[in-house]
Amino acid sequence: MSKKTFNLVVGVAGGVAAIASAVVTYFNPTYAVQTVAAIGVGSTAITEICSLFVKAA
Repeated sequence: MSKKTFNLVVGVAGGVAAIASAVVTYFNPTYAVQTVAAIGVGSTAITEICSLFVKAA
């Protein structure tokens, strides 16, 4: 994928992760802290996985 597409995917994934974290924090369910941490880990994983498919310039 191109660097431009990579930036779009990472930006959207980061936005979704931020929204998901905010929703979890707002409702404050059991294990909220662990859930927010898992969302952060998932977002980072998406970034790292996508970085494997970026074409070298």
